Amino acid sequence: MFESLRKNIQSVQDGITAGLHRLSVGEQRQAPVSPSESQVNLAAGSDLLQMYQTQWATMHHLAEQNAAAAEDLDTAITQLADECECQHSQMAEIHSLLAHLPNIMAQLHSMLATIGSMRGLFEEVEGGLLTLEDLDEELSLQEQILDLRLSLALAREKHTHHFNSLNSELKANHHAKMMMLENRKESERKEREKVFSEKFSEDLKNYKEQGHIKKRIPGAEEETSLKLEEVDLEQDSSELDDFLNEPA
Repeated sequence: MFESLRKNIQSVQDGITAGLHRLSVGEQRQAPVSPSESQVNLAAGSDLLQMYQTQWATMHHLAEQNAAAAEDLDTAITQLADECECQHSQMAEIHSLLAHLPNIMAQLHSMLATIGSMRGLFEEVEGGLLTLEDLDEELSLQEQILDLRLSLALAREKHTHHFNSLNSELKANHHAKMMMLENRKESERKEREKVFSEKFSEDLKNYKEQGHIKKRIPGAEEETSLKLEEVDLEQDSSELDDFLNEPA
């Protein structure tokens, strides 16, 4: 619209310029005036021309101002149109977002429900972890108890083996000592039997020779060393039998 107005103003300016140009050319081509016509005011045309030129200059200046204002207005309108277009696109985007708002709210509620369920799962997992820690501690204690029982069993077995070895050794020592004691008693018994047999043979010989047995008072050593229950008469009784079987 402003472009067409500027074109119209420019065409008016061109028309005025062409009219003034024709007017000046026509004045130059006029024939010489007669003396009767010399009374005409020739300066009136120049005044009219000056008025037209002044008006044209004013119109030209106004036209330039209008063109500059039109350009500024066109720039402002262009900026306003761009801003309106931007706001329109923003409003369209906002409208689109508002159209998706129910879906967003539904997704938000779904996410909140999921977060609530995840919180419950987290609590269950936390409880499971605490139970697992308790089981781990219980298993550790059971392992320690098993280790202690194993150590106790090993120590008991070791002490049992040591006790058995010591018992066997003590039994062997006791058996050896008992064998030594029995051997010593057997030797003492045989020695006593031998002494008693010798004394009996001597008494029997004396009885045969003298007709009586010499009574001997046994010494303290014989009383303590010889006892009747310790004398074994079943060892060698041939001499006693011979004595009893002899004729009177």
